[in-house]
Amino acid sequence: MATQDIASGVSRIYRQRCCIKDDEHLMQLEADDVAIEEPLQISLQWFDPAQNDFIQREWSLTMRTPGSDIALVRGLLLTQQVITSLDDVESIAPFDSEQSHFHNHLLVSLKKGIEPDWSTLERSYASQSSCGICGMTSMRSLCLTRPVSIDETAGWLKSEAVLQMPSQLRNQQQLFAQTGAVHGAGLWTGENLVQIAEDVGRHNALDKLIGQIYHQGLWQPQSVLVLSGRVSFELVQKAMLASIPVIVAVGAPSSLAVDMAKQFNMTLIGFTKTRQFNVYHGHWRLTQDAAR
Repeated sequence: MATQDIASGVSRIYRQRCCIKDDEHLMQLEADDVAIEEPLQISLQWFDPAQNDFIQREWSLTMRTPGSDIALVRGLLLTQQVITSLDDVESIAPFDSEQSHFHNHLLVSLKKGIEPDWSTLERSYASQSSCGICGMTSMRSLCLTRPVSIDETAGWLKSEAVLQMPSQLRNQQQLFAQTGAVHGAGLWTGENLVQIAEDVGRHNALDKLIGQIYHQGLWQPQSVLVLSGRVSFELVQKAMLASIPVIVAVGAPSSLAVDMAKQFNMTLIGFTKTRQFNVYHGHWRLTQDAAR
C-alpha cells in the first residue's frame, strides 16, 4: 500500500527485493520512496471587451511532480510567451477548491487588458512530463513572439566554477536523494547556486526554476543555468527566453540545441565532469585559461 506526501513530492511504496545467493532466490519486502507524478491542468481567464465579460479556457495539461506548482505555471506562462511579465497576471489559484484533487487544476487570471493570442498560442495539448514540446500542433509555436536580450559580456565565467556546478546542484537535490527519479535545474550567480527546482520532467523543473527566480528577483544578466541531464532544443529556448546566457549540463546537447545556442550567441557547455567539459558555443564568456 502506497502513502503519498504531496507537499514533498514523495510517495512511500513497498516492493520486493530479489537477491540470488548460492543459487537460492531470496525475496524481501522493503519500503522505498518514489517521486510522485500527477497531471496539472492549467486554465486561463481574461476579460473580453467585445463580450464585456470574463472568459475561461483550458490551456495546458502537463505531467509533473506536485510542489512549486505556482512557480511552474509562472515559468510556463513566461517561456511559452503567454505573458511578457509576471505583472500581466492577476492571480493563480485552484480552479475549484471544493473538488477532490483541487491542487491538480489551477486557474490563471490575467489582468484586464491582457488577452491571450490563441492564433499563435499552441500549447493547448497534453504533454508528457519528459517532453515539453510533444503534442504541439504547429511548428509556429517554436517561433518567438517577443524580442529577447542576452548579455554578451566576455571573460566572466571561470572554468573552476563550471566544474563544481553539477555537484553543487546534486548536493541540493533533496528529492533526487530520496527517489533518484527526478531532474534538477539550478541558477548560478556570483559564486553560488542561488536557486534550484526538481521535477520528474526536466522541462517542468526548468519552468519551476524560471518562475521562482523571476518572482523572487534573483535573475542576473551574468548567470548560469545548471542542468542535471542532457540539453534539448526547448531547454535552450526556455533559457534564452529567460535571458540566461550560459547553460552547463551534465549530459549532451542535441544538434538543434547547439544551433539555437549559436543563433542567440549563448554559451552551451555539456558533458561536465570533475576535471573537464565540452564547450559547444560561446567559449569567449570563459576566462582565458578555460578557453584554451
